[in-house]
Amino acid sequence: MTLTNHPRLLARIAGVFYLIITVFALFAYLYARGQLIVPGDMARTAANVVAHEQLYRLGLAATMIVTVSNLPMGMIFYELFKIVNPRLALLALMFIIVSTTIEAINAMNYISPLFTFTLPEYRAAFSPAELQALARGAIRVFGYTFSVSLTFFGVFCVLTGTLIVQSKFLPRILGVLMIATGIAYWIDDFGTFLAWPDVSFVLNTGLISENALALWLVVFGVNEKNWRAQAKAFIAASAEQVARS
Repeated sequence: MTLTNHPRLLARIAGVFYLIITVFALFAYLYARGQLIVPGDMARTAANVVAHEQLYRLGLAATMIVTVSNLPMGMIFYELFKIVNPRLALLALMFIIVSTTIEAINAMNYISPLFTFTLPEYRAAFSPAELQALARGAIRVFGYTFSVSLTFFGVFCVLTGTLIVQSKFLPRILGVLMIATGIAYWIDDFGTFLAWPDVSFVLNTGLISENALALWLVVFGVNEKNWRAQAKAFIAASAEQVARS
């Protein structure tokens, strides 16, 4: 089994990707959409999207940066954590790949309202009220599909947190925070599916734990001595298992 020769560098690269994901996700999903989409007022939403088309498109571009960055981050996490538990590390990688795939496909729902409000063919064929109804459908589908993606990402957070807790090269508190974040995401997602009231702590939990992990990785990386010791033990255990079989 090939293992990295530069675990601290890899960890720092993963941290940079994680910070990129956080910054661009906040811009795309909270700032751009939050500035332009007004829940319950589609007339104002239509005016905002048409008047600030470039901001809306920048939000779409930011979502693409998020999805592209998810994959190398997930792969680096797998490389770092497979010495802790290869099955859990692989499972975490699978969940972030599925989450990212859904998030990337959901970009079509992100951009759909812009086309609905601005394409001449739509504006000629439908009344303003009909255009607003069409766009509202895409906006609602985007939110639900994003929750589906976040459900898979929540599993990734829990699995990653578990791996951190079991590791000997990262602070366990970071793992506990990641597990809490995954659970918070599930609560929020299933609240969306079941039309429960919004809970305000979810975003704060994610921001605290994910940023804490990302910043730790960027600044400190992993404890390279402990990582190498755990890698050596893992290789020895794997070799012994192969010899017995």
